[in-house]
Amino acid sequence: MPLIVVLDTNMLTVPAQFGVDVFAETERILERNIEFVVLQSVVSELERNLVHETRAGGQMFKIALDLVQRCRVVEPGEPREGIPVDDEILRYAITTGAVIATNDRRLKERALSQGTPVLYLRGRKQLQLIGFIP
Repeated sequence: MPLIVVLDTNMLTVPAQFGVDVFAETERILERNIEFVVLQSVVSELERNLVHETRAGGQMFKIALDLVQRCRVVEPGEPREGIPVDDEILRYAITTGAVIATNDRRLKERALSQGTPVLYLRGRKQLQLIGFIP
């Protein structure tokens, strides 16, 4: 069974911002069969950002949306209006035993405090894992 890695919006923008291949880096670090997952709410957030950004920012979100094609897009349970995307990501990761890939400091701290491992960009060059994967 593959290890699930849930990517958030800012992790999907890393390739456009810093030229880091988050997929290859994740595989290098975890050395396992990996299933990359993006929640539908993250896709919606990327689409909203694409519409409202300037040309340069819009290009970053377009690249991020292209990268979503390499992931399985999931709708986590019953849609609940008004629930923050980070809450959905954290709930999904805890429920499935997934790793969260994020650079969001608050999400990273919340995940770690609940025992969920996190991949994040370190030094604008490579990903690093914190937390324990059973």
